[in-house]
Amino acid sequence: MKISFIIPSFDVGGTESSFIRMANYINYSDSQFKAELVYWFEGGELRKLIDPGVIITKLNVSNLFSLMIQLINYYNTSKPAVVHTSMYMIGNIALISRIFSSHKPKIIIGARSDFDSICEISKNFFDKFLLKQLSYFFYKKADQIVAVSEGVKEGLTKSLKLESSKVKVIYNGILTKKHRDSYSVPPNHHWFGMENICLISSIGRLSPEKGIYELVCAFKKALISNNKLRLMIIGEGKEKTRIIKYLYDNSITEYVDIIGFKDDYYSYLSNSDIFILNSYYEGMPSILVEAVSTNAKIISTNCMHGPSELLQGVPESKLIDINNEDQLVDAINKFSITKKIKREKVEHLKNFYIEESIKKYIEMFKKITAN
Repeated sequence: MKISFIIPSFDVGGTESSFIRMANYINYSDSQFKAELVYWFEGGELRKLIDPGVIITKLNVSNLFSLMIQLINYYNTSKPAVVHTSMYMIGNIALISRIFSSHKPKIIIGARSDFDSICEISKNFFDKFLLKQLSYFFYKKADQIVAVSEGVKEGLTKSLKLESSKVKVIYNGILTKKHRDSYSVPPNHHWFGMENICLISSIGRLSPEKGIYELVCAFKKALISNNKLRLMIIGEGKEKTRIIKYLYDNSITEYVDIIGFKDDYYSYLSNSDIFILNSYYEGMPSILVEAVSTNAKIISTNCMHGPSELLQGVPESKLIDINNEDQLVDAINKFSITKKIKREKVEHLKNFYIEESIKKYIEMFKKITAN
C-alpha cells in the first residue's frame, strides 16, 4: 500500500526534513507500505537526501484551487492508500479533493505548529477566516490528525472543538545513531580552533517567526559585557539581508558569521558552547530536540508549543519569554561564564528516535487502512 506525503517543496525546514526521513525509512523497512513524496515547488536543498527508491511526484500547482484539481487527479491515478499532509491549509484541500475523487484515500493531517499562531500570521483577514472556518468544518472528517507535541494537540482541539481521540501525538523521528553517539568532528571553521571564546549557534530558516534578527540585536548587547562571544548562524531565508545590514551598521561583522545551510549542521551544533532558539512559535522544534542530544547549553523562548515540554528536567537549559531582549542577554551572559558541561542522559529523548516514531506511524497506518 502506498503512503503519500504531501509537501510543497524540499526547502530546508523541520517539516520537510521529517517527511523525507519518514519516506526513506518506510521505503526500506519490512512494512507493507511504499512511500511517495508529492510536491509542486522546484528546488530545495533537501531533495538530495531522498533515497533513490522513494517515488517522487510533481504536481503542477499555481494556487489552492489548482492544488485541489491536481490532488483529485492524483488520487484517481496514483491511488494512494494514505495521504499525509504537512500543513493546515493543505490538509483542508486534501480533504475537499477527496470529496470529488472516485478514489478515497485515508487522510492524515500533520499538526506541526500552533494552529492559532498560524492563523494570526495569515496575510489578511480573509485568509485567517478561511483557514479557521474550513478547518473547523473539515478536520472532523480527517481519518487522523497527528500533532508533534501535547501542546499542539491541546491548542488544536480547543480551537476547533475536536474530540481528543481525533488528534494523536507522535513526536517527530529526529534522532539517529549519530545523535546516540553524541559526538561529531568539529567543522572546518577557524572559530572551532580558537581557545577562550564562547561559541553560540543558531540554526534554522531565516524568517521573521524564528527571531534570528532579534537574537543578533541581543547578541550585540551581550558583547558589551563579554567580547569573547561569537555567534554562528546556520540557515537561509529572507531575513538574511536585514541581518547583514544590521551587522555592518553596528560594526560587529567579526563576531557574527552567517554561513548558510550546511549538510553537517549537527557538527556545528554539537561543538557549540551555547545553542539558542529564539522563535515566536513552534510545534516541536526538531533542532531543539537535536540540541538536547548534545552537550551545548540551551536557551529557548517559552513559545507555543514544544520547548517547555521538551526541556523539562533538562540540565543547563533555560526558557525565556518571547521577544524579551533583556532576558536573552542575561541568559547569554550567565551561560557564557559557566564551565562546559557533560549532559546526562535525558530519558524522554528516547521518544524522538526515528525507530520509535516510525513504529508508531506504521501502527497508525495499519489501523486506519484496516477500517
